[in-house]
Amino acid sequence: MEITIPLTFAELVNEIVKFTELPREEVEHRVWMEAIDKGWNIQQDLNRFQVTPHYYNDKMEQLYRESYGMLFENLVYWAKPNRQGWTESALKRLKLYAKNHNLKHEELKILMHGDGTGNDSLYLAKNGFKVDYYDLPGSRTFDFAMKRFEFYELLDKSIDAITDYNSCPMGQYDGVISFEVLEHLNAPVAAIRDIYSRLKMGGIALITEAFGRVDNIHPTHLATNAKYDGTTAFMFFKQGLVLSWYDRTYWFKPMEFVKLEKVSPLRLNRLLRDGVIRGKYLGAIGREMKQMFRR
Repeated sequence: MEITIPLTFAELVNEIVKFTELPREEVEHRVWMEAIDKGWNIQQDLNRFQVTPHYYNDKMEQLYRESYGMLFENLVYWAKPNRQGWTESALKRLKLYAKNHNLKHEELKILMHGDGTGNDSLYLAKNGFKVDYYDLPGSRTFDFAMKRFEFYELLDKSIDAITDYNSCPMGQYDGVISFEVLEHLNAPVAAIRDIYSRLKMGGIALITEAFGRVDNIHPTHLATNAKYDGTTAFMFFKQGLVLSWYDRTYWFKPMEFVKLEKVSPLRLNRLLRDGVIRGKYLGAIGREMKQMFRR
């Protein structure tokens, strides 16, 4: 069966109606509102779950598990051309990695870290790759993704579902893909360390983040992570993952990091010589200094 990923209004509505119990009229309204007002669905759930924006606690976790808001936001946002561009770029990098290591596409072991409704997993499966999918087990988005994978008969074939993140094998993945996940986590540095541990030597991590987007549109982005804005390349470097490429078309989305046996000072020097990386880092230091003076 040919894998199709919804891109139009009608396709998005049909997909959500097919794999949830929500009535079509409600789905049409929520898809439309998300399309014209990004983050609208999550905003509606804040009061319902008594969530304090940008602060992680049990209420925020309940929202992740029980809200349909993340599902609508994820699917509608993926339909935007720029968002699709991240995944297309990741596909090209994985193909290049396979070529450089003399591997067939299906021989690569790939971890999709926080793939939500599963669009990126479906996209890679459609292009001949096998992936391990992980998102919050038992959440609306996770259950939605499982129904989609089952519909296309991909489970335990092109896509394996991970229900316990700690069960992911160490040092065996050729690639880890994590798009817009780190800014939601209580401990992003620990998450980066986990990515390092799960990659094989020479493996690549394809990453996007939005540490600096702590605003009304993104109430689930944690305020405690705003300090990392502009420092991503150095955060990964400290954990042994070196920046090897970034997509200039979409302004660092995605960035590619490679796991090396030894990270030399020359690698850090090369990072500092990159004017764009250096500019983002100096900007982050400047913002931190301003906050210190205000305090």
